[in-house]
Amino acid sequence: MITCYALLRKVGSNLYLSPYLDPEKVALMEKDTSVVLKSSGMLTKAQKDEASFSLYSAIDFSVDRWIQDKQYIPRLLICAVVFMVTYFFMSLAIRDPIPMVDETLGSTGLTIFCWVMLAKRDTRSSLALERRYELKGAAGSPDYQQQEELFALETFLQDIASLDLHDVCDTLCLVTKEPFVLLSDDQKGPWAKEFLELLELHLKIRQGNLWRYYRNLRSVRASGRAHIKLSQRLFHLAMQQKLDLPLLALVVALSEQAG
Repeated sequence: MITCYALLRKVGSNLYLSPYLDPEKVALMEKDTSVVLKSSGMLTKAQKDEASFSLYSAIDFSVDRWIQDKQYIPRLLICAVVFMVTYFFMSLAIRDPIPMVDETLGSTGLTIFCWVMLAKRDTRSSLALERRYELKGAAGSPDYQQQEELFALETFLQDIASLDLHDVCDTLCLVTKEPFVLLSDDQKGPWAKEFLELLELHLKIRQGNLWRYYRNLRSVRASGRAHIKLSQRLFHLAMQQKLDLPLLALVVALSEQAG
C-alpha cells in the first residue's frame, strides 16, 4: 500500500506528501498497489483535484529521474563517441592558429547538446510512458481516509504563523529555551515517523533552501548551543517572505518528537 498525506493550511499552500518523489521507490512500485490519501478531515473537490495534480507531478519527476538513471551508461557512451568523432573531425577539417581550442569547445558543445536531447528522448520513451500510465492510474483514484492526528500538525502550523517571527527564530536556534509542544504521547506512532520521512523528502526535492536550513538547525539543536547569527538570518528571510518559517518549525519539532 502507498500512503500519502494531505496537510491543509489556512496560511500558505497545502502540502501533499507522497513516496512518489523518491525515484528508487517508484522503480519498485507495482502497478496494482493500492493508494491511500490521509487527511485530517473530508477533502473538497478542489482539494482532491489539487492532490491529484501534486501526485501526478511527483510521478512525472520520479519517472524522469528513474529512466535517466537507467539509461545513464548508454547515454554516457554515446556522448563519449560523439565527442571523440567531433574532436578528430574538427582537428582534421579545421586549421586554426591555436590548436585544440576550437576542437575542444566545439566537441564539448555538441556533446552537451547530444546529452540533453538523449535525456529528453529517454523521458518520452515507451518504457517511461508506460510507467507513468501505471502509476497515475492508481494515484488518480486513491482511497481517502481521515486521520485525526494530522489536525494537531495543521493547528501547529496555524499557531506558529500567528506568533512573533523573532521569538520563533530564537526558539529554533536555542537563543531561548522554550520547547515546541507538538504531539501528545497518544498521537505518536509509526504514522508520525512515516509522515516525517515524507516531509523530509518533500523539502529535499521541492524546497531545497528550507531543507538546508533544516539540516543546519538539526546540527545546532543537537549541539545544544545557541546560534544567534542563524536566528537573525532566519528572521531576515521570514520577514522578506522568502522562508516558510511555520513549515520549518514543524519539521524540526517532528524530527525531535517522532524521529
